[in-house]
Amino acid sequence: MNGTEKQEYGNDTHLMVRYPWGGFHGGRALCADGKVRALKRISTTADTFYSVPASVAVNGKTVSGYVTVQTMRGFSTATDDDPAVVKFYAYEYGANGHLLRDEVAARGTGTDGTTGTGEAT
Repeated sequence: MNGTEKQEYGNDTHLMVRYPWGGFHGGRALCADGKVRALKRISTTADTFYSVPASVAVNGKTVSGYVTVQTMRGFSTATDDDPAVVKFYAYEYGANGHLLRDEVAARGTGTDGTTGTGEAT
């Protein structure tokens, strides 16, 4: 199989996979502030079984982190009332790692119940 496949998930999120090797090359992910953003960059391959390095743009600045697929409530198995989505988590130690946390602080807790870094409130 050659070409590109769009792997669709809930909440208008998806990952783009290029074949025949299955490398990632784009997508949209739910960020901790509740916004779904296009991935600015994504690694071709995963760095662990569960996460892929990626970045998004927040207020015109690049925020580095990783994407993973989990349910809206943070579990690994999707159900009808808890669909799987692509989530982006910022690296807090990055130059702009605070931007998502700042967005959450401006509006309160993110839609996934985190502070912007994946840490529960």
